[in-house]
Amino acid sequence: MKLFYRITAACLIAVLAVGCGGSDKQGEGGGPGGPGGDMAAMEGTGTATSVYAENLATSTIKNQYTYSGTIQPNEEVTVTASTSGKVAIVNYDVGDYVTAGSVLFQMDTESLQLAVESAQASLQAAQTTLKQVNGGSTQSSIASAQNSITSAETSAETAKANLNTAKTNLDKAQSDYDIYSQLYAAGGISSDSLTTYENSLKTAQDNYTNAELALKSAEDQLSNAQTTYDILVNQTISDNEETAQNAVNTAQIALESAQKNLRDATVTSPISGTVLECNVTAGATLSSSSPFVIIDQNTVNVEVNASEQIISALTVGSEAEITVSTLGTDAFTGTVTEIAPGANSDGTYTVKINIPNPDSKLKSGMSAKVAFNKEISEGALVLPRDSVLNDDEEYYVFVVNGQGTGTETAERRVVEVGVDGGTEIEVTSGISADELVVTKGQTYLVDGSSINVVQINGVVVEDNDSNNNNGSGDSAVENKEDSAK
Repeated sequence: MKLFYRITAACLIAVLAVGCGGSDKQGEGGGPGGPGGDMAAMEGTGTATSVYAENLATSTIKNQYTYSGTIQPNEEVTVTASTSGKVAIVNYDVGDYVTAGSVLFQMDTESLQLAVESAQASLQAAQTTLKQVNGGSTQSSIASAQNSITSAETSAETAKANLNTAKTNLDKAQSDYDIYSQLYAAGGISSDSLTTYENSLKTAQDNYTNAELALKSAEDQLSNAQTTYDILVNQTISDNEETAQNAVNTAQIALESAQKNLRDATVTSPISGTVLECNVTAGATLSSSSPFVIIDQNTVNVEVNASEQIISALTVGSEAEITVSTLGTDAFTGTVTEIAPGANSDGTYTVKINIPNPDSKLKSGMSAKVAFNKEISEGALVLPRDSVLNDDEEYYVFVVNGQGTGTETAERRVVEVGVDGGTEIEVTSGISADELVVTKGQTYLVDGSSINVVQINGVVVEDNDSNNNNGSGDSAVENKEDSAK
């Protein structure tokens, strides 16, 4: 709301002199080019110094550290093809959005399909051979070998019985011969009779020898039959089965490899995102090692090198304010996701910030400014930073006393300050929100200086005649900042 005051004719002349005559005074202000800037030209030729004033404003103030970085996609994937040959179909181009699993392109599959069919045939043949090894002919051979063992065992038992009989006969023939030899010596029998017993003994001896040989032969046959069975069951069949099984395994692997090559001929996107590069053409032979590059820009990242003055105030999860000059003044909010554990060679620390980007306004490669809040104060009472002075011992401002009386003066007031935002500063004590503080022209003042407030809270004081009560009539003074300069 504009404020109006009435001034006397004398004061009117003095104010007009501010805009038109300038000042010979070069003291504290040092002229238009000296300390105080454009306010040097606002000094009047009288004893009152023209100033601007403002009330304290309530706002959020931040002490920020700002760094530069470049927008990068949250994820960038180079999609490769594990098969070579001619490209049959390409479904996407640069700038297209794809979802995870989308078919980017398809290779020609005629030769790959033939390879699968050939591998299937080889596997079937190997499986048939394995069945034969484990089938009827093998079992028949095993049964025959088992029968041979049984037959040999029977023969051996028979041979043992025959040997026992031959031994019994031999023992009897030997006993008879011994008895009749004694009778022959005593003259009890003739030599012909003794010869008969002698021949019987010889026959019994021969039969026993033959029975021993027959048992040995039967035992050898049994041993051979057992050996044959063992070789057949434990070696030959086992070896054949292992060989046949290995052939099946090899054929299975070959089939799986051929099927994988066929599947790989259909190249899909591993992530959802935007096509950054497309280096394939339908009908042409695949030649690029990176047919497609996909980037995920639903969220983006920016890395900055932060100084040690701010790094101790940051943690994973800290918020950051991101601005991109090409996108105007809109600010984006990001979150710190990584902080380097050690400093770079220049003493800075690499910090990574993740930024939600659902509308894809932020593009890969954009230059960005990243601001971190070291201090923040909500609902703070703030003033323009230049209005708060200090003398290396204390902070102070000049407060307007007697506003509207025509005898305004500047009171030097010591204040305490909080967060310094660069262009604004928080005042925590020393003045109240309803007091006016000099915001321009303060460098020309001392405690008790006479002042003429020509602008309050950005509104030009147009008439203050009534404040003087001299009845000289209304006179509007339009003293805008540019005319004051």
